[in-house]
Amino acid sequence: MRTPTLIAAATAIIATSTAASAHDWRADRIDARQAEQAYRIQHNRHSGQLTLSEKWRLQAEQRRIARMERYAKSDGYISADEARRINAAQNRANRHIHGESRDHQRAWWRRTW
Repeated sequence: MRTPTLIAAATAIIATSTAASAHDWRADRIDARQAEQAYRIQHNRHSGQLTLSEKWRLQAEQRRIARMERYAKSDGYISADEARRINAAQNRANRHIHGESRDHQRAWWRRTW
């Protein structure tokens, strides 16, 4: 009598712990990269390495990536193919941030004559 009850209880515990541990780690990695890139844009703007229009352009690119992520999450999780496309977009954005911050254009208050 006790054995079927114990088996049922063990099965219930395993089933609930498996469902609770199902976490979308891809989304966490994407969010962490988005936060890091947003910080870099803001830091480069404050240091004068980005002009205002460069900042706006880079932020628009970040919004497009966030929109891609929202669309990918709409079915509940991010597939490997969706994560690959978002990663490629983040890589492009990373290169754009790097290039814009080192193109020798400065904010008007940072220029030296």
